[in-house]
Amino acid sequence: MKPRNVILLALAFCFSALALAGDADYTVKAPDGWKKRTTSSAPEHYMKKGVSLMLTIDYATAEAKTLDAYVEFVKKQYSGVLKNVKFDPVKKMTINGVDARELTYSGETGGLKMKYDVAFVMKGTKVYTMTAGGMADTFDSMKAEYLAFFNSFKLK
Repeated sequence: MKPRNVILLALAFCFSALALAGDADYTVKAPDGWKKRTTSSAPEHYMKKGVSLMLTIDYATAEAKTLDAYVEFVKKQYSGVLKNVKFDPVKKMTINGVDARELTYSGETGGLKMKYDVAFVMKGTKVYTMTAGGMADTFDSMKAEYLAFFNSFKLK
């Protein structure tokens, strides 16, 4: 399986995307040079040099009604998908005046070492998850670009 397909498969498994075509209550902008993937089930999905940027929308579960509880819930999901998962401490952040959380983690899938950085924003029970993911050895070189993607997110 191609590395890009492994990345997409892992991300697709981790997230259940809810496409809100024509009814989006957010805006987000990919940095210059990122190619939009039109075949993705994610409302926003872009690729560049083997790194994927995605925005998915989900709803908080009964067990995870707060942003911090939701991040802990998602960490358990990630642990079930990747081998040798290592999580950095969750960071509090603000994206355009909205409380958010950032989670960086790494693991292995299909024999490939992967790295991800994820930003979570919650509005009511709706959770917006912005994910950057790619091969661990090249991922950090794209940090400025994926952080620009995260920081472009705005609720309407």
